[in-house]
Amino acid sequence: MKIKTLLPLSCVFLALISLFAGCASFKRGVPQEVIILSFPNEASVYINGEATGITPMVVKLPRKVTHEVRLEKQGYNSAVKYFVPVPNEKSKNFIRFGLSQDLGYYVDLEPGTMQAELKSGLVPNSTGADPFEKMAQQALEADRQLEAGEITPLEHKVIIEQIIEFFEQSI
Repeated sequence: MKIKTLLPLSCVFLALISLFAGCASFKRGVPQEVIILSFPNEASVYINGEATGITPMVVKLPRKVTHEVRLEKQGYNSAVKYFVPVPNEKSKNFIRFGLSQDLGYYVDLEPGTMQAELKSGLVPNSTGADPFEKMAQQALEADRQLEAGEITPLEHKVIIEQIIEFFEQSI
């Protein structure tokens, strides 16, 4: 008789443990797969302050909370972007189920694919007294890095474009 009584109590106990173990999904939502890309590639990725990997990468993030993504690469300024929960098509349904709402199925993280172009550290903060001399110095440094094999031809092209764009806006 005691065995019959213990069996249902143990089932209830196991059910409660599994419920509390899944509480993170209720608070933060079920994971959604997102893609993080950068130019140049191989930037370090920090999600919500934690080192996560190197671009390009695919990661699963809880969908009910905003996530800060910081990209860093030596020789480039850091870029900060965000994945934000946005109501999806399912949120327009007339009938919604509580469990689906609790787990975050009525929102998606946007953007689904994040692309960030890191600005080169060669792009100055100010033009200085002689902007054309400063622009020439920065372009020559980009040329030196290309010749030394520190950057790729594509990276060189983008860096030169960034430098020119900065000086066009400043003059």
